[in-house]
This record gives sequence, C-alpha cells and structure tokens, in this order.
Amino acid sequence: DTLPSVWILIILVTFFWSFGIHGVSIVGSIARPLWLVLLDQNQVAFDAGKALPAIAAEPFFQWFIWIGGSGCTIGLIIALVLSAKSSYGKQLGRVALVPAIFNINEPIIFGAPVVLIIPFIITPLVTGTLAWFATSLGLVSKVIFTAPWTLPGPIGAYMATGGDWKAAVLNIICILISVVIYYPFVKMYDK
Repeated sequence: DTLPSVWILIILVTFFWSFGIHGVSIVGSIARPLWLVLLDQNQVAFDAGKALPAIAAEPFFQWFIWIGGSGCTIGLIIALVLSAKSSYGKQLGRVALVPAIFNINEPIIFGAPVVLIIPFIITPLVTGTLAWFATSLGLVSKVIFTAPWTLPGPIGAYMATGGDWKAAVLNIICILISVVIYYPFVKMYDK
C-alpha cells in the first residue's frame, strides 16, 4: 500500500499488455489477495467509524488508473475521436468509444499501433500518482466498495468511495490528463 508498489503494478500490467497479454489478469491474480485485504481493512474501519488505513485497494486502480481500461486508454480514444484526420484513426476511435466508457478497451488495445505504448505506460503512472497524492492528502476519500467495473468512470469512482463527489471530479481530471498525454502521440501516428 505504497506509491512505489502502485507504480510497480502499473508497469507490470502495461508491460504484459504491450505483448498482447491481459496484464490485469496476470498481475491481478497475484495482487488481488492483497487488494482484498486492503479493501477489507477499509471496510472494517469504515463500519467502525475510524479513519480508513489503505489507499491502493483494487477499486483505486479501477477508478483512477485503469479508466477506460488498462493504460487509461479512454484518453487515447477521445484524442482519436477529436483529432484524428485519417479514416482509420477516426473509425477506430468511434468504434472503441462506447466500450471504453464501460471500461472495455480491447478494441483499442488490439487496434492501436505499437507507437502508442509510451503513453500507454506513462498515462497510468501520471494518473496513479495524482490520485495517490489526492487521496493521501485527504482531498478524495479512500475506496471502501468494489463498484461494478463496467460503470462509467465518474459514477464508479463516486460509488467506490462511498459517495464522495470529489472522487468523480478526480476521475474526470484523470481522463482529461490522459487525453493531453495521448494527444501528441495520436497526432504523430495520424501523420
């Protein structure tokens, strides 16, 4: 439950995905027991009216790091939809947008080129770091519930934190940051 552990998990997940292997399935099989312990600690503390001890339970990753799927690819998709000039880029963005809203990103993962691997790794590191500090400083509540993973990001973040509207705002900020990070890479690819 440390920021370096969050970074390691992000790097491992995106590393596996870069080879076409479902990173969360691989890393999650090892990390999930730990994530469940952290979430249970938060739920017990919440029920007892005490301060929540853990930040990096699995819903933290789901709602602030894997928005739109691993790699925070909702930013890639939005950048494609808004700025792609090529017919392939625009079509890929349009096809992948609705699934990404519900955190399904396989259409973009298997349809996007390898040149986009750099922002695929950097984006979740940035959003994870931002979310870590926002949570550790008490600006956003810690996660206490596992909201269904197919909810749109702001709704899932709101529910996972027990109804903290600031979590929904943080989710939207992370989405905007992901668009900014992916944008120059989309422009390079589109050329």
